[in-house]
Amino acid sequence: VKANQLTEVLLFRKEHSIEAQKLAQHGLWEEAEMAYYDIVDQLPGDDSAHTNRARALMNLSREDEAEEHLQAATGLHKVREDRTKKAVQHAVNFSWKEAAEMNQMIIEDFPWDLEAYNRLGKAFLELGKNRKASDAFRCALVISPKSPIASKNLNRLEKLNRSAGSKSVQSQSQAINFIEETGKTGVTKLVNISHDLDFSRLISGHSVELFINGKGMRVRTKAGEEIGAVEAKIGSRLRRLMEGGNKYEASITSASDSNISVIIREVYRDPSQAHTSSFIGKAEGLPSIPNTSIGYVINDGDKLANLKDWSSDDTESGDEEAFTPVIPRLLSDESSIMDEDY
Repeated sequence: VKANQLTEVLLFRKEHSIEAQKLAQHGLWEEAEMAYYDIVDQLPGDDSAHTNRARALMNLSREDEAEEHLQAATGLHKVREDRTKKAVQHAVNFSWKEAAEMNQMIIEDFPWDLEAYNRLGKAFLELGKNRKASDAFRCALVISPKSPIASKNLNRLEKLNRSAGSKSVQSQSQAINFIEETGKTGVTKLVNISHDLDFSRLISGHSVELFINGKGMRVRTKAGEEIGAVEAKIGSRLRRLMEGGNKYEASITSASDSNISVIIREVYRDPSQAHTSSFIGKAEGLPSIPNTSIGYVINDGDKLANLKDWSSDDTESGDEEAFTPVIPRLLSDESSIMDEDY
């Protein structure tokens, strides 16, 4: 969906919903029912239109038809919720292709879903599809012109296009899927950040490289740009283990002004170090990683409120907050075009 197409869809939905509401307020239930019929006919995924049409039908003593629309509204709400959970889970696993596909499915049936556009933009960004990412974020701005996430990412994409020319954002098709493994995975903040580092090019989830530097370890981008150093005690331990044959992968978890954190995972342990853990725990300064360290918490229950949604994540470059665990809600940006309370 392009921004101009989405604008037309949202204007249709808003205008017809307002008209139907006015008719209902004046007790003109037959006319109101027909107005809601027009919305459902064009936008079959509009659960609020189904609910309001059911109300009109009840007032016309057409209970059986009303019940059908109430069931449709309930089913649509569940479909949207389930797809959202799957989309977020794909993002948790850095499965950006699947995340993009799931968010596109949401948008196909619920084109007014602000969070889905922001998540879709994030997924395309990670896949290096900058143009599609821009389209998704522009659609988010159609729904909510004040959306900070969409605005911020569009600005970052413009910066990247200016600074990198034809280069796209690093593709994450091979991104690391960091899963908690005791002694094999840890997260740490970098020190001695490079003074000429371009923070706009650092994106949460992007792979970076570890390399030995003197007695410690430093981190650089895949393009060879130095980022900073691993804290001395941790770096010294990892250096010894790398020199002994171990191999590690790393990825950025947060990047804000002078505050960069990375997640490190042991991917190969040399037989000579079979009984030596890479990360000892808090006493060593580098804890094992719970799910919250990569920005997501998957609740055992079914409540989305406890599911970290990237679309509400303000952890892009230039933010003051680190890549932190849970926020209790989805976006609530103001919108000049659509209102879920129609």
